[in-house]
Amino acid sequence: MSSKSRGTNESTTTGGQNVADALPNDTGRFDRVLVAIDGETDDAVGSVAVSEAVRHDARVDALSVVRMNASVDRWDMVVERREASAEAALDAVGDAGTETDVSVAKRLRYGDPTDEIVRYASHNDIDLIVLGEPTRTGLRRYISSTSVTERVRRSASVPVLTVPADD
Repeated sequence: MSSKSRGTNESTTTGGQNVADALPNDTGRFDRVLVAIDGETDDAVGSVAVSEAVRHDARVDALSVVRMNASVDRWDMVVERREASAEAALDAVGDAGTETDVSVAKRLRYGDPTDEIVRYASHNDIDLIVLGEPTRTGLRRYISSTSVTERVRRSASVPVLTVPADD
């Protein structure tokens, strides 16, 4: 765990371009921003993460987790589609970083998204996690009562910034 831990997992939500400060580390700024994305994540999520990195002279870790479960094995066509979608989302954040001269490390993981996001943040001295606010409609909201975003908010030891989807 980071020596810069703030002992809080306060969550901030932004609807605009000027993001309210969460709780930066002891230097008063964030050094590493983790943006967790997938193929369904709104482009605004990556843009907000890169904007925060610019504001704090930080670097971005872009993480996409391909959900794996018992019914899907690693070589299944479903997983290949998920990988392609995840890689496209990572490339979009990388492009946003290039445009603003922000260093972006792109990472692809397999497993449970909540576990992988929280684990990555704690093992890599992440100061801020940026996630999209879920737009769960229809059957999805009945299958799972909590979203990945909500579970990360509860589990993370660093601030979590949630970005609502563009309508």
